Amino acid sequence: MTGTPGSWRILAIVIMGAAIIAGLSLVLVVPIALLALLCVVFAVITLLMVPASRHPPLPPLSDAGIASLGPLPAATVVIAGRDEAAVIPHLLADLGAQDHCDPDGRARFEVVVVDDRSSDGTGSAAREAAQAAGIGDVTRVVRRGPLDGVPADERAAARAGDTRTPGIAGIAAPASGAADVRLADGKGAALSATGPQDYRGDFVVVLDADARIAPDYLRRAASYFARGAGAMTARRRTLRHRPGGWFLAQLEAAQADEQDADGEIQRGRWSSGGCSEFRGNGIMVRRELLAAVGGWHEQALCEDLDLSSRVAALGERVGWALDVVAWEEPVLDLAALWRQRLRWGVGIIRRELELTVPLLRSPRLGLRAKGDYLAYSAQTVVPVSLLAALVGGVVAGAWPSLVLLLVTYLVPGAVLAGDALRWEGLAGARSLPQRFGRSLRLLVFSGLWIPVFTLSWPLVAFSRGPVRYAKTEHSGAPAGFRPGSHDRSR
Repeated sequence: MTGTPGSWRILAIVIMGAAIIAGLSLVLVVPIALLALLCVVFAVITLLMVPASRHPPLPPLSDAGIASLGPLPAATVVIAGRDEAAVIPHLLADLGAQDHCDPDGRARFEVVVVDDRSSDGTGSAAREAAQAAGIGDVTRVVRRGPLDGVPADERAAARAGDTRTPGIAGIAAPASGAADVRLADGKGAALSATGPQDYRGDFVVVLDADARIAPDYLRRAASYFARGAGAMTARRRTLRHRPGGWFLAQLEAAQADEQDADGEIQRGRWSSGGCSEFRGNGIMVRRELLAAVGGWHEQALCEDLDLSSRVAALGERVGWALDVVAWEEPVLDLAALWRQRLRWGVGIIRRELELTVPLLRSPRLGLRAKGDYLAYSAQTVVPVSLLAALVGGVVAGAWPSLVLLLVTYLVPGAVLAGDALRWEGLAGARSLPQRFGRSLRLLVFSGLWIPVFTLSWPLVAFSRGPVRYAKTEHSGAPAGFRPGSHDRSR
């Protein structure tokens, strides 16, 4: 992945300076009464997401409602992974159990696996799992990168194309270490090994290699595109109940509640005319729309947000599907969690620096959506202002202003998380005591974003050389886990 353009660095420095000045002004200059009024306005705008999220423009349909749509659009499922041999067979087994089929039982989907320079036999594991799941005839494996150290059958398939699954030839760089260095790193780069011109489905579904999905996942996804959707994203849920003690249990639960709160916000943005966004695990986009924006962006550090902004510039807002659920692993190693969030922080800022101006210039996106985009994007600079306010507030003793700012930053997200538990369906999830406790836990966990964004801006502004992609390691779902259909998992 290439380095950061000089113009982005200059702009990042300017934005950091403005954020620092704003933070100091809030605690040292702005009267407490005016600050309180600003905080109330922010809280009201944020909490309007609660009623809005209850009325999505395209609501979920019952099984009977989906059946009434007639033949559903076909799907292309794309899985890009590096060294994922331990988890990808489980996802392919889930795909083999999909009920998105023609009347004769033939799958109304295809699967494209991008094996991104794996050295653990990911490509072979994918082929074998697809055959075992009964979808070998609709599964294609693409090898990206050099062939050093990969099994002989994968080398042959990559060099000649897999003749059992025609349509995409293997993509292989020369077998040398130098070739590997020249390849861009990250999920966006891996996805770009294929593109809409290679896909046969009417819409494209992107899943992480560790994802787990219910048998009705693709059928329910197709129901949105049958009703005219151009871009949708799945509801993400976090796998739970792993051994490891109290702290790890709280860490995984906080990430689950964070997903709930994020979904609440994004559904509210969508329903109220805002510029809602994809999330990486569960991207769903019409193939023609993906082609219209030029396919996947190889240099995108956050491919989901990059695609969100590019489709928004064409006037397409991302919808959120409650009944299309992608399960994924939590990150239970603190160092890995920090690397993941820092990658997200840098990727979000790079997206803003590159695509904000084209998005705001677009004549196809309404003013409501553009304003929503700007307001939501401010979350990256608010932590910088908060840190400046913290230093200035402590030095000047402006504790009321400082406390008010911190509460305004953290509490709305926790309240949204508590409200979002209504969709979870777990025993006791709708009780007020449980919601309160889980909201407090999320409030503490959300404090992680303050140092993440505070450090991400200097990294974008001052780091030299290629941007590094920190991969999240996967180990698989708990033993015996089986994703249930929408009706059983609500």
